[in-house]
Amino acid sequence: MSKTKSPPKFKIADAVRVKAGVIDHDFEDIPIGGWAGEIVEIEKGKAVTYLVRWNERTLSKIHPVFRKRCERDGMEIEEMWLEEADLEPDTGEPPQIEHPRKIVTKPLSPKDEDDRIRMIFGLSGDDPLPDVDDDTLLAYHEYLSKNLAFPFQAEYGADDGHPESLKVIGLGEKPMIDDMYGIFCDVRMKGRVAALPLSEIEDAKGNRQLVADYCYWFGNWR
Repeated sequence: MSKTKSPPKFKIADAVRVKAGVIDHDFEDIPIGGWAGEIVEIEKGKAVTYLVRWNERTLSKIHPVFRKRCERDGMEIEEMWLEEADLEPDTGEPPQIEHPRKIVTKPLSPKDEDDRIRMIFGLSGDDPLPDVDDDTLLAYHEYLSKNLAFPFQAEYGADDGHPESLKVIGLGEKPMIDDMYGIFCDVRMKGRVAALPLSEIEDAKGNRQLVADYCYWFGNWR
């Protein structure tokens, strides 16, 4: 005879808080004891889990590194799924919100595309990649000016099905940037010199990783 499952301990709109000593399931250095909010959804599976939406007091005291990591990983800051064993009723008195004793930041890896870009901007592994704007484009332009090996052969127009060979000869004496097209580079093609968006340059011989990383960042954080 099958064992009858116990009904959920909490219901929608119940005020709850996280028990002391509970650690975030995604970040092992972030304690969440004392975080309080309201149950907005219940999932009944092998174990009952609850979606808790944090109250204003809790949101005002969340550690900034937790916020950065949620932004970095595309996770919600305002709510979290938790197991029944992690929760207790919120009786109303201000709970003692636990804070990290030691933040453990993952070292940056030169093998990781996102981490290589973080290195350019002096960020840590906890930081999200910066958006594309005038300041970040200028910073990236300065980095590429120092690290790209000019001239180099490349292709342009591959997306149209008619790639053309060209030679990238520099980024110009003065930074030429645009909100829509990003950093421009000087190229020699068909016997003339022209300016083209670096994001549209492909197969950059001798500079493939540097150009590909820039295109990845510009294409995804614009």
